[in-house]
Amino acid sequence: MSQYFTVLVSFGILSPFFLAVGAFECSEKEALLQPITNTEIQVSDCLMECTGMTFIKKIQLQDNRNIRLKDSTEGDLGEYCWSTELKCTIGESFQHAYVVLPVDISAVGHEQLEVKSAETTLHMHNSPTIVADNCGFRYDITQHFISNQRGTSFCVQVVTQHDVMGDKVLKCPPFLVTLWQTNPNQSKHGGGG
Repeated sequence: MSQYFTVLVSFGILSPFFLAVGAFECSEKEALLQPITNTEIQVSDCLMECTGMTFIKKIQLQDNRNIRLKDSTEGDLGEYCWSTELKCTIGESFQHAYVVLPVDISAVGHEQLEVKSAETTLHMHNSPTIVADNCGFRYDITQHFISNQRGTSFCVQVVTQHDVMGDKVLKCPPFLVTLWQTNPNQSKHGGGG
């Protein structure tokens, strides 16, 4: 099974050497941060570049949400997948989730690509987000993660207009970006026991 790496941008600190541990519903029993070894770090260049650009945008916008970026794992037939067990820490509430396709946006138009999940064809998100524009095309998949029937994984398949796998237009595999709002009162009380 492929390893994945979660980058946590939190409280104005970029910490690429720690893995946030938790689940979609955060509890007091979860550790906040756990060091990871160098052998577990397999991060695409696109994810690292996007992390840096998004962190700068976060500071410029003075956005206080926590951001996590996660590389995909390989699924069946050219699929890119992520676990629906979202990682979080005590006092966080889930806000948004985006699949980001790292493409050269000056060379490839979103209309040339079709992004499909098991349920539907995804549509590109055109509104501004905290995710840096240069990261690639963004697809809002928030509804999938708040659905009661979300399953154990979420997968997408990228196809070009000519029914060819879209791997050739991607600079790196797609990655997932999740945004979390911290409730200061919960995080202060949650870590005390």
